Amino acid sequence: MNPTLFISHGAPNTVLVDSKTKINFKNITNEFKKPKYIVVVSAHWLTKGLKIINPLAKDLMYDFYGFEEELYNIKYPIKSDINFTNNLLEILKEFNPIIDETRISFDHGVWTPLYMMFEKLDIAVIQISLPFDYSVKELLQIGEKLRLIRDDSLIIASGSITHNLRNVSYNPFEKADDLVIKFDEKIKNILKSGDISQLLEFEKIENFHQMHPSYEHFLPLFIALGASYDYIGTGFNNEILNRSISMESYIFKG
Repeated sequence: MNPTLFISHGAPNTVLVDSKTKINFKNITNEFKKPKYIVVVSAHWLTKGLKIINPLAKDLMYDFYGFEEELYNIKYPIKSDINFTNNLLEILKEFNPIIDETRISFDHGVWTPLYMMFEKLDIAVIQISLPFDYSVKELLQIGEKLRLIRDDSLIIASGSITHNLRNVSYNPFEKADDLVIKFDEKIKNILKSGDISQLLEFEKIENFHQMHPSYEHFLPLFIALGASYDYIGTGFNNEILNRSISMESYIFKG
């Protein structure tokens, strides 16, 4: 059975930075056998209701602006799969998912972490949306349904442990904000325990709103949690970039 990952994908140009993150993302692939499929939910595809990417999708979306020209020139082979898409439609049928025919490219919440993890990607990637109108419990239930595919699939929830862009620095290696470090440790201790009761009321966690002025980068965590059996996550990338972006990411083996 493959693990489930929660990946803090960071700024798009993290792929260009010589950081611990790039090393740790690549090394985490040694923790599991090569999967047949990768299923990704990204903070950058918010929808009303649950949607699945067009199975003909094969392009990168450069859904950002103001970054290095080199970033827009990155090419990375990536493709979806129609048969597994149909399988997901059946597995998730109680949520009435639909294929979004207009979604024909993968946003940077998908391709930037994969780019750092797999030098050459020859695994089919199926992206599901983040239904912003769903409750936390419903997101957990989506994850629970995805447990059924863990034998041949790697599930990746792509978001960020902290995501306050008003507090970022253009210098990726500027000293980390003390409140970010404190919040990072709080989440780490919760996930280490497997007791997610505090996460179910995440708005009450100290400094949560300062770390997440909006919720979309935190919510994918609940799909990763639902896809695990014991809710225990082990951090594998203890790095904070750009002063306020925690790159801490978690592997759920249970």
